[in-house]
Amino acid sequence: MSGVVVLGGAGGIGSAVVRALREQGRRVAVVDTAAPSDPADSPMWITGDATDPAVVGAAFDRLAGEGPVTGLVHCLLSEHRAALAEQSPDAVRKVLDVGAVSAVEPLQQLLARADGRPCAAVLVSSVHAAFAWAGQAPYAMAKAALEALGRAAAVELGPRRLRCNVVRPGFVAVPRNAHRWQNAERRDALIDAQPLGRLAQPDEIAAMITFLLSEQAGFVSGATITVDGAQTVVLPEPKNS
Repeated sequence: MSGVVVLGGAGGIGSAVVRALREQGRRVAVVDTAAPSDPADSPMWITGDATDPAVVGAAFDRLAGEGPVTGLVHCLLSEHRAALAEQSPDAVRKVLDVGAVSAVEPLQQLLARADGRPCAAVLVSSVHAAFAWAGQAPYAMAKAALEALGRAAAVELGPRRLRCNVVRPGFVAVPRNAHRWQNAERRDALIDAQPLGRLAQPDEIAAMITFLLSEQAGFVSGATITVDGAQTVVLPEPKNS
């Protein structure tokens, strides 16, 4: 099976993607600032900054030694929570660099390493890309830019056999936001906003990502697929009005 590089593979969604790919028999190399929790992962785990092209290149190198590399998942994010009136340009640039600019070089590397073979990339966005939430402007900007990059990659690199898609999750119960869904009152409020009456799990997002990497999605490119249980299509009106 061909290899996949996962950037941000220690996070809630990223780690679910790694598990799902391995269950499918795919070879996976992970890049994350966190070290692997399981020593068995070390041979295919690069502990480092995924915004550094040399670090990303090392992940591609490890996979390339065992066969072709035809997949990429970009699952990086950064935040600087503050009121928009108090945001500094430097803080915004940092969030943009991690959340969007960092995907450019890996896409180029994937194209080069695939060496003419069909290849696929999935960029993990967020519903914040299309909406606004106080204090989260840089994060929303980065995710919107990432989605624009995904469309551009699909159009410009498609003739070179690269498919690129974006997955846009809603609220997902991951460790990063555990302070919200592990609190009973806040969890109830989150669930109340979900038409399906429950919270999304990381494995459900991973399932869409791995599908988009697969041959079954061979003619899907340039798409932004929202996986939020219909949360963002609900009219914002009181339920009992």
